[in-house]
Amino acid sequence: MDCDDDITHLVKYWLEGGVNTMFPLEVGAWGQSFAPLRETYGKALRGIGGMNKNVFSKDYKAVEKEIERLKPIIHMGGYIPCPDHLIAPDAKFENVQYYCDKMQNIRL
Repeated sequence: MDCDDDITHLVKYWLEGGVNTMFPLEVGAWGQSFAPLRETYGKALRGIGGMNKNVFSKDYKAVEKEIERLKPIIHMGGYIPCPDHLIAPDAKFENVQYYCDKMQNIRL
């Protein structure tokens, strides 16, 4: 389900209707996180997005901090940690590459 905005109050109805995968999770605009949704609705809920793409305009330390924030959510399963929508024009390519390299090494 393409679900821009705060989806907290809608997920229950989408799951009842058979829609179980949400994208994006709008961490930047709405502070949305997959973890509380998964805790509420269980493994039937899937998510894509929820990665704060604003770290790509900063430095490696900011990227690492975001990866650490995402690790517990990744380990829940049923979640693909990627930026919501497009990568911003002020993103530094080396930070995006660093994120991709680090994410490849996360083991479940």
